[in-house]
Order: sequence, then structure tokens, then C-alpha cells
Amino acid sequence: MGRGWSESRAVTKQAWGVIKENPYMLAFPVVSAVLAVLAVLVVGGAGVAAMGLTQVEQTTASGEVSGSTFWIGLIILVIAAYLATLITQIFMGGLVKCADEELQGRDSSFGAGLSASFKRLPALLGWAGIETAVGWLLSAIRGNGDNNIIVTILRLIIASLLAVAWSVITFFVLPLIILRGKGPVEAIKESVSVIRQTWGMQIAGGVRIGGMIALVAVLPGILFAVVGGFIAASGTPAVGVPISALGVIVVILAQVVISAMRAIFSVAMLHYVEDRQGFGPFDATALQSAVRVK
Repeated sequence: MGRGWSESRAVTKQAWGVIKENPYMLAFPVVSAVLAVLAVLVVGGAGVAAMGLTQVEQTTASGEVSGSTFWIGLIILVIAAYLATLITQIFMGGLVKCADEELQGRDSSFGAGLSASFKRLPALLGWAGIETAVGWLLSAIRGNGDNNIIVTILRLIIASLLAVAWSVITFFVLPLIILRGKGPVEAIKESVSVIRQTWGMQIAGGVRIGGMIALVAVLPGILFAVVGGFIAASGTPAVGVPISALGVIVVILAQVVISAMRAIFSVAMLHYVEDRQGFGPFDATALQSAVRVK
């Protein structure tokens, strides 16, 4: 356990060093998040306005949403989710390309990374579709709540385990698409193969990169948000709302940094599994052990 945290600190420090030298990399997750949210709001909002789904009156005599309205709404929601996923993959693909260039000592830029990512657009279109489908499948498994609390908990546990497994086996997909020109299906197969060959089937969790930031920023941020919410609900919103807002901002900033560091780390890992050597500031020993969860 102590060794695991030591490795987590090491790779987090190394990845953070890359970001400090190239702060423009943080623009990728920030811009992608903003555009993804806008895409959902615009597409979803337009669909809701067009179909009048905000009005409960559009129900049948049985109290259920009419079939045509349901399917139209579902299609629009799928499109919105797909667009948000595609935007995220395009921008994170740009970050992957920039990380690869910078770690090899070559200068890059936001525009250069984004341009390189767009060159892989056909593959990214397919990968975004797969990611969207998996996301909807996991949502279906989670369900919308059940009268039986045990069933609800079991569904949440199963969905969470599947989500972790998916994130692990697809860890190399985006770097393989962007840097090696693989198609989405081929990239998934190769990612699974690489993980099996390199770390066997002992992997039971995601990469530890960003673990220390999660500990010192995400958890306190969530705590601030919850405490602020209780304070606001107790009758002092002037105090509680700013505290909650601060907590949310801290969590968002931490997630931005963590997503950037994970993308950088995935590039270093890809080079490691190909030549078994360190890459950039990342030590080979840390790369080998950083993703092993026992």
C-alpha cells in the first residue's frame, strides 16, 4: 500500500511537471468540457422545446409519454450524448498528440494538437459512438432507482465495476488512434492485448495517476460543497452558497488537471509498452508498477 502511494506521488509529480512546462495543455479539457456542455444544452434544449417534453400534458390516458414522443426524445438525447462524447475525444486526442510531441522534446501547440486530432476524425467518430453506447448501457444497468434498495445497490455496484473495467481495458485506445492511426475496434483489441500481456489479469482498477490530487483537492472540494449545502439549507444561504460554489470550483479544477495528467501518462505508457523504456520524465520502473492494483 505504501509503495502504491509512493508510485502515485511519483507519476503525479512527473505528469504535473509536464503541465507546468506546457500549461496550454490544460486548455484541451477546459474547452472540451465547455463545448460538450453547450452541445448538450443546445441539442437537448432544441429537442425539448420542439417536442414540448417539458409539459406533462403530452401524456396518454394511461399517464405514460406517447410512443412517438418517447422515441423522438430518446434519439435527440442519444445525439446530444454522442456530440458531447465526440467533442471530448477530439480535444483529448489533441492533448495526446501535444503530449507525445512535448515528451519527445519537440514543441507543439493547441492548434497543432487539434489539427492532428481532426486528421483522425473518421476513427474518432467510431470511437465516440462506442463510448456513447457503453455509457447508455451502463446507465441502463444503474437504472432509475428501484423500490428494492438491495436491487438498487447491486445495480450500482455492477455498473460501477463494469465502468472501471471498461476504463482499464480501453486505456490505450485514444493514444493508439491518434498516434498509431488505428481504427476504434482495432485500438480496443490492441489495448486489451497490451494490458493482458504487460500486467496480466491482476489489474482491478484504474491508473493511480492523479491519486494525490484527488486526495488533497477533490475530496475536500466535495466536503465543502456538501457542508455549504447544509448551511444554506439551514437558513443561511449567504454563507452556505459561496462555500458550496468554492467546493464545486475546486472539484472542477482538480478534474481538469487530473484528466490532462492521465492523457499525458497514457502517452508515456504507450511508449513504455512498445520499447520497455522510460519516456520523457517518466521512469520505467514507475511506469511498470503505477497501474498495478492488487
